[in-house]
Amino acid sequence: MYAALQADRNLNHPDPVGVLIVTRLIVDADKVAEKINSMAGRRVAVAHHSEHKLTSSEMAEFDVLVITHAAFRDAAEAFGAHAPERWNVYYQWSRGTRSLIVVDEALANAVDHNAATSADLDVVLRAIPHELRAQHPLALTALEKLKSYLDRKERDQEPGSALSQMLWGEGAPAYVEQIRGLRGALKATAFDLTLFNAEAPDTVDSILGDVEVMLDSYAYYYRSGAQHSLNSSRYLIPRGMPGIVILDATANSNVLYELLEEARAGAVSVVPVPGGIRNYSNVTLHVARTTAGLGKSKMKDTKHLRIPRLVQEVANEVGQGRKVFMCVHKLSKDLLTTFSTPELPLDIGWWGAVDGKNDWADCDVAVIFGLPYMDPRRAIGSVLAVNGPQDNAWLQSPPPYNEHANIPDMLAIRDVAASVVQAINRVRCRRIVDCSGRCEKTDVYIVLPTDWRGDTVMEHIRLNMPGIHAVPWDFEPDGPKVYAPRCNSANEAVIGLMRDRKPGAVPMSHVQRELSLSKRQMARVKEDLAKDTSKITAALREEGVIYRVEGRGRGTKSYLVKAA
Repeated sequence: MYAALQADRNLNHPDPVGVLIVTRLIVDADKVAEKINSMAGRRVAVAHHSEHKLTSSEMAEFDVLVITHAAFRDAAEAFGAHAPERWNVYYQWSRGTRSLIVVDEALANAVDHNAATSADLDVVLRAIPHELRAQHPLALTALEKLKSYLDRKERDQEPGSALSQMLWGEGAPAYVEQIRGLRGALKATAFDLTLFNAEAPDTVDSILGDVEVMLDSYAYYYRSGAQHSLNSSRYLIPRGMPGIVILDATANSNVLYELLEEARAGAVSVVPVPGGIRNYSNVTLHVARTTAGLGKSKMKDTKHLRIPRLVQEVANEVGQGRKVFMCVHKLSKDLLTTFSTPELPLDIGWWGAVDGKNDWADCDVAVIFGLPYMDPRRAIGSVLAVNGPQDNAWLQSPPPYNEHANIPDMLAIRDVAASVVQAINRVRCRRIVDCSGRCEKTDVYIVLPTDWRGDTVMEHIRLNMPGIHAVPWDFEPDGPKVYAPRCNSANEAVIGLMRDRKPGAVPMSHVQRELSLSKRQMARVKEDLAKDTSKITAALREEGVIYRVEGRGRGTKSYLVKAA
């Protein structure tokens, strides 16, 4: 509405205001442009993205331009690299500049994280042809020294040795220039397909891109278990860019904004959400607390036990006739699909693919199972991207943020809290139904750790959802194995499993283990796969997957093969 009114004002105003709107997804960009045009009664807005590309002159004719987060980040990065042409394509229009820039939803990737392992560097070194080595000696020296450093760290594995260490705090322009030149030369090089797969050029360029950022700014070493890596990061909205407005409903939970307020005093401010806008008193939050792990690795290792226990418990709690949205880790989604039945139909989302979506807005139950813990390197990198490189003392013992945690730990858990609030608000509690800001009655089920991390998540759920009613939920994710009804066909789960797989052959025995299928269920799947006209065969064919059987009798082996 605001953009449509602004476009009307621009018609006869001597100082027109162009608008740039940034949305997370392509589909959102199209919808926003359509809605503005509908309200304005004429075509004043246009969406520009990979599925609807416009020339710079075409974009410049519209009062309102809508682009995606990815395009905005690329343009901001170019602006920071003193190459403003890409930014100006969006920023300038036929009557001046777009002085109102609105980013819808948090810029989740505003901090660019860069990492490289010894294996990564080995891939690059093996890919450099002999003739390019002599042309880029500094680049080769840098790559070899970095790999040698990591190899030595992997060999030593000294007990009690530092888990993190600052390597350098400022860039080396000569090395950066040669790495950049090597990247350009390799892009024009034909890789030997007998030695490298089809994705190798992109992989090599991505690794070199990470190394380039490290050599251009700072780098630190980090060890997590047996994994050793070099790391760096940068904030992608550079100083000097025109001001932007970020519409982030969970901004008060994001430590990154607080750090930016301190680091860029006067240039960044978080505007408090006015009170009385929303009232979540019709939402009941059922909270279970546990000492068991809830991260990705633990949930993957225990999913065959935990998923049936969860489904049985939710079925007992909500009964029939409810629309249930479940948010889980991606590695659990396909197994969970097999438990969606006519009696308890499940709408399933997973961390990393729920923010900003309206797919589940009619669901009256939300179940949050498993937490999207941030990689510690991302938490450290986010702080360093804003505050700059720190010394070894800071890396090995970051200063406290409050009585419970240091700055990276608090940033990480409050990121979890913001993600949880986003996931909860994918269901119908997102919609206001009366003048008091209430929503329709909604039940939310969540499992949280018993420690300060669970307390912090609860604190920020209450902060972002005022009036929510929390009650205990007597559920423990681990315990005796239970039976929960499953759908008659596992075909949908098989399709989902293969959709996310990389190219190559997947034994049907692996499919059976991943989805906990009985021999009888597996036999049904194979029977359908053997039919050229079956729905599962057609769906898999669209994903580039074929069913292959080798041998006869007891020696028969069957696979699903995904093309590159």
